Amino acid sequence: MPYDYLQQNTEPLPDWIANFRDGDKFPREQFFASRVVYYPGSGDDGQPVKLFGSTHSAHTFVYADYGITQDFLEERLSHPETSFRGYTTLSRLNLSESELLPGRWTQHINRADYSANMHSFAKAPFGFLEILQRDPELGDDHGPRRLAILFLGADGIATYDALFCQEHSISEPFAVVVQDHGFGGNYNRFDQGGILEGIASSCHVLPQLQLVAEGSDCWAGFEQVPGLDGDFGGMHRNLRFLHRRSN
Repeated sequence: MPYDYLQQNTEPLPDWIANFRDGDKFPREQFFASRVVYYPGSGDDGQPVKLFGSTHSAHTFVYADYGITQDFLEERLSHPETSFRGYTTLSRLNLSESELLPGRWTQHINRADYSANMHSFAKAPFGFLEILQRDPELGDDHGPRRLAILFLGADGIATYDALFCQEHSISEPFAVVVQDHGFGGNYNRFDQGGILEGIASSCHVLPQLQLVAEGSDCWAGFEQVPGLDGDFGGMHRNLRFLHRRSN
């Protein structure tokens, strides 16, 4: 199981999450210095949080999706049994673009690659940090005491570029979730051969791991971890398999 594999590479709960108090400012450098699981086209899918959180292999997540609204996410978070079972909100911090990106950023995406269809799917942009706290009756086998998720109403490709591929970027993601839907509303693929892989490769900003759904292909230079079963996730409950960087 992928859970067994990830449990061999745990990290302690970052101090900034453990000590976060309602009303604190967004600790940008500390957030991105943590192990980050990046999920483009995420919706409110809680499976990566369950997988990486319950194994204590990552505590910090970035969810980017331009096809959902903040109201939708807040409603889902108010009923944690739907997506993030066993966790309730400790603090929610709305963020401005300047808080996420402290300076100018250089786009590595060719504007001509954007499809006009993107604009028919995109909702109003937003960004907020959600600190989730484990329900008191649950233990460490369910997941860590706290988790941090940065929810962005934004393009999953441009967001990867802006957060991880700039001179002021702090680190690469620990893992990237890769799942493409044929009619999911994304103007380009997240898997092999897509613009996202091209940006990550050309900027030499690659994760250690990828969680790849059936029907999608891992990026070049990654290989499926042998001997592991898949784990179901996403709106259609596709099997997802762990891949690791091979070079």
